[in-house]
Amino acid sequence: MSEASANVLRLDPLRAWRFVAGKVSALGAVTSPPYDVLEPAIVRRLTDSDLHNMVRLILPRDPELGPGRYDEPARRLSTWQREGVVIQDHRPALYVYEQQFQGAVLCGLVGSLALDPARRVVLPHEDVMPQWVDDRFELMEATDADLEPILLAYGGGGAASDAVDDARSGEPWLVADTENGAHHRIWRIDDPVILAKIADELATHEALIADGHHRYAAYLERNRREPDRDGTDVGLAMLVDNDRHPLTLDPIHRVVPGLTLALVSSRTPSGWQVLPGRVEGVPDRIAITDGTSWVTLQSTEGQVTPTVALLHRELLPAWGVPADEITFHHALADAVALAGPQQAAVELVAPRMDQVLHSAARGAVLPQKATSFGPKPRVGLLFRMLS
Repeated sequence: MSEASANVLRLDPLRAWRFVAGKVSALGAVTSPPYDVLEPAIVRRLTDSDLHNMVRLILPRDPELGPGRYDEPARRLSTWQREGVVIQDHRPALYVYEQQFQGAVLCGLVGSLALDPARRVVLPHEDVMPQWVDDRFELMEATDADLEPILLAYGGGGAASDAVDDARSGEPWLVADTENGAHHRIWRIDDPVILAKIADELATHEALIADGHHRYAAYLERNRREPDRDGTDVGLAMLVDNDRHPLTLDPIHRVVPGLTLALVSSRTPSGWQVLPGRVEGVPDRIAITDGTSWVTLQSTEGQVTPTVALLHRELLPAWGVPADEITFHHALADAVALAGPQQAAVELVAPRMDQVLHSAARGAVLPQKATSFGPKPRVGLLFRMLS
C-alpha cells in the first residue's frame, strides 16, 4: 500500500466468506448480533438454533482456559471450511448490505478498510478497555479471521451512495431472515468503473467509528505487532452514509457498585441540580435508582459535553466510587434489575450526534460504551479470512 493511498479513506473489495444455504438450517439461523450486545438468554437461544451459529466463534466464554479458550473457535472454523459449510466468493467485490427491522433500515458498503493510524481518516469517539481489545485480538489471531465488521459513518456521499442505491434495485446475491424479525439482503459491486468512482469519492471523506472501537483497536494492535504480514493493513468494515441512510443513536446505561442515593444527594458537586424521582423529557439529564427510589440530576449549565462524559469525569470522582467495576447495559430494564441499596443503576440519555462529532474531531474520546449506534450489522452474513 503506497503512502499516498494510505492517507485517504479507503474501502477495498474483498473475496468475502459466507455460509452455504444447503449446509445449514437457514442463513439467518447461523447469524448473531455483535459479541458485546449478547445477553446470556440470547446466547443460549442462538447456540440452540443451529450447530453452526456464529456465536460459537465470536464468544469464547471460558476464562479458566486462558488463551486456550480461543482454540475451539479456530478448530470449529477450520472444520466448517474443510466441510464446505462456509465458502469464499469467487472474485473480489464491495458488498451492499441492507437490513430492515421494525421500520429502521441499515444500508451501506462492506469491504476491507485500509488502516492508517498516522493520519486521522477514521475517527474514534469512545475510549476502549484493554482487556476487550486483547480478547478481540486473540480471537483474530487464533481463527486467522475477521468475523465481525466494524460500523463506520460518514456524511454527504455522492457516487458511493448512488452506487449503493443503484445496486439495491437489482436482484440480491444473498437474502436472509433472522429470529428477531429482521430481513437482510446483500448485493455485489464488482464493476471496475463503479469501484473506481466509489474509491475516488471516499478518498475525500473521513469516517466516524459508530460501532466496533475494540475491534478497530485490535486491528491496529495486529498491525503494530506484525507490520510486515500480508493482509494486516486492513480490517472488515461497513461504511454508511449517515445523511442518506441515518443511523440511530441510543445510550448505554450503567450499574455502579458502591453507589447509593445518599452519596448522590450529599456529594453531587455544584453545577448539578438533584431532583426527586425519575424526571423524563429533560435534555442532558442523568437518572439514578437503587431499585426502589429514583433521583434525577440535571446540569444547571448549558453543556456541549455529553452527560456520559460528565458522569465519568465529574460525578463518579465526586461520589468516591471506582469506575473499574461498572457494568454496561443496552436495556435499561437489565440495569434496573441489578440495582440495590449498595449498587445503583444509572440511566443515561444518548449523546447528540453533534456532541459525538465535536468530540471525535477534537480527538477527545468519550468514555467507553458512551453510545450505541444502530442498527448494527448482523454477524455471519459476510466475514473475512486474514490469510
